[in-house]
Amino acid sequence: MPHMRQYTLIEDFQGLTIGSIATAAGMFLLRSAGLITGGTAGLALLVSYLSSWSFGAVFFWVNVPFYIFAIFKKGWVFTIKGFVSVTAVSLMVTFAQPYISITAINPLLAAVVFGIVAGLGILGLFRHGSSIGGTSMIGLVIQEKWGIQAGWVQMAIDGVLFGVALFLLPVPQVIYSFIGTAILSLVLALNHRKDWYIAG
Repeated sequence: MPHMRQYTLIEDFQGLTIGSIATAAGMFLLRSAGLITGGTAGLALLVSYLSSWSFGAVFFWVNVPFYIFAIFKKGWVFTIKGFVSVTAVSLMVTFAQPYISITAINPLLAAVVFGIVAGLGILGLFRHGSSIGGTSMIGLVIQEKWGIQAGWVQMAIDGVLFGVALFLLPVPQVIYSFIGTAILSLVLALNHRKDWYIAG
């Protein structure tokens, strides 16, 4: 296997920035349509709908326990990059609300666009040694240890969250949410492979 060149600091910075912006844009669109997704982002969205807490705050804090897991399994560099990415997404979604107003949106369209845009964003974060926190960290570790692609792992974990959501949200919302999450997982499963281009 040929030696893989490491990213420079500037390349990492632009990759993490673009990945975080794309992920935040997808999350903002999803939240505007009243939908959820999988992982800790989906959990944060669900909690924000059922309480007065903001998505950004819940998303930030729900990921904190996973950083301890990441330190031991992936090291400090990956953990710090993940912390920066999660914090950036949390802040961007929160501070975009006063400046971007979506008054009407088709939930199916929102789900499809979310799946593609956020999927590409998370894919970019993966390729620059980061993640969107929580369960995606677990997915990366399982992929590297046992060769099970991160997207499929994420999809399995998401199934549990959606099962809970069926009891808390209207069924159409859950169906549209599942479509968006399935698209996101497919983007990761088909494009983030250990035997393809992955930089460290």
